[in-house]
Amino acid sequence: MLKILSTAQIREIDRASISDYGIPETILMENAGIRSLKFLKKVYGTLTGMRVAVFCGKGNNGGDGFVIARHLLLSGVEVTVYLLSEQAALKGNARLNMEIFLKIGGRIKELVSEVDIKKHTIPLRHSDIYVDAMLGTGIASELKGIYLAAVRKINEWKKFVLAVDIPTGICSDKGTIYGDHVKADATITFGFPKKGMIFFPAAESVGTLECANISFPPELLESSPCEAFLLDGEWVSKFLGRPSPSAHKGNFGHAVVCGGSPGMGGAVGLASLSALKVGAGLSTAVVSPELSRLFELSIPEVMSFPLNGNYDEAYAESLLAFASGKSSLLIGPGMGKSGNVKGFVETVIKKSEVPLVIDADGLNAIAGSPDILKNSKAQVTVTPHPGEMGRLTGMSAAEVNEKRLEAAKEFSEKYGCVTVLKGARTVIASPGGIPRVNPTGNPNLASGGTGDVLAGMVAGFIARGIEPTDAATVAVYLHGLAADIYSVEVDDYSLSASDLVRNIGKAIAKVSSGS
Repeated sequence: MLKILSTAQIREIDRASISDYGIPETILMENAGIRSLKFLKKVYGTLTGMRVAVFCGKGNNGGDGFVIARHLLLSGVEVTVYLLSEQAALKGNARLNMEIFLKIGGRIKELVSEVDIKKHTIPLRHSDIYVDAMLGTGIASELKGIYLAAVRKINEWKKFVLAVDIPTGICSDKGTIYGDHVKADATITFGFPKKGMIFFPAAESVGTLECANISFPPELLESSPCEAFLLDGEWVSKFLGRPSPSAHKGNFGHAVVCGGSPGMGGAVGLASLSALKVGAGLSTAVVSPELSRLFELSIPEVMSFPLNGNYDEAYAESLLAFASGKSSLLIGPGMGKSGNVKGFVETVIKKSEVPLVIDADGLNAIAGSPDILKNSKAQVTVTPHPGEMGRLTGMSAAEVNEKRLEAAKEFSEKYGCVTVLKGARTVIASPGGIPRVNPTGNPNLASGGTGDVLAGMVAGFIARGIEPTDAATVAVYLHGLAADIYSVEVDDYSLSASDLVRNIGKAIAKVSSGS
């Protein structure tokens, strides 16, 4: 897993590299430029015959841009630097690299007003590639003046854009977009990704993301604190090893899924089947007698256990008796709001000795009293989407999305549970742990039932004996990857929850093979 850092944390790595390890800032800047050019060639292809416009600010981000421009020029590429400042304003290593660029015959055009942009419109519009090395991580407010004008033109002219460190106009800590900002096709950042470039809406303007080490000492990177971890397939793969040749279904646990109500019985079916798809040995749906009969015909792999009555404390006691000795218990999918659902959920939380996953209406039932989670005997995993998280915390869905990392972490710490905050860049948090952020998934998941699939996958991995935080993490990554595979193989909008279930095996195979 890759660390995600705050701006202050990455600046401390910069400082320590220079002050404690004696690595000159000029070397860091040189390496940043070289790695940026290497990445540009990788994502864009050959630069032969291309015209490149490098937009430089007067700070260190601009210094990186001058290094890129110099190496482009030495490679025979037609390059022009557009400096959003007067040359006399540059200092330190930014000035040093500007002067070197000039000495080898580089061209610099100063852009200090919109008049200058108009004067250079023709060569700018005839450029093939733009490099954004204007501001870096220092921004904390809306762009103004020449920076605002330049960003608007960069976006208007729609060339391929490489952002250096972070697209200009994006807050590197919060992911806030301050009005107009560079919409990059690709971004190279140094050391580790910054928190603000991982979450939406900013992530959409980052494009393809590359992290490059520019001579930061390995021990410094390893010891650095971080805000979160970004998941990857290599980490997930260690939970997907081949089973023993003598293994049988009893070795892989028994997942129990309780839910369903008139019109929403499919949710339980999706969750129960998904638990099997991730390798649970057995899966049982606890449903009404009417649904039980349908399960036996429509989903033969899933066992059913019929229970009479509405959701209430008595129903909970019957469920707990059946679930005793099983490996995981999921409540909520398709449960609805009839009966005393609140009493049912609270009883299950207080008395279950089986690892518990709570989803959908199970979460809505305790929206006004999440403190009940503190009374659980077993480890609890909750899987809210932003709306459900908002009801649990008193925030709006928009407020939850504005601070996804913090919201998930605070909820886990306060209530002692594993929190899976679903959505674009799902966050998995646990008490005392460093949150994990998932990079897989796409808008194809925005359809009914896909959340039930995820909840079932979490319950399935727990049933297999994987610790709940890791079980949730692996499930989230594979869930998103299954949707990504569908988008590549089919299209970007027709995915159904049943399609998603069918793609779980493909996702597991892809991660297991390291492809």
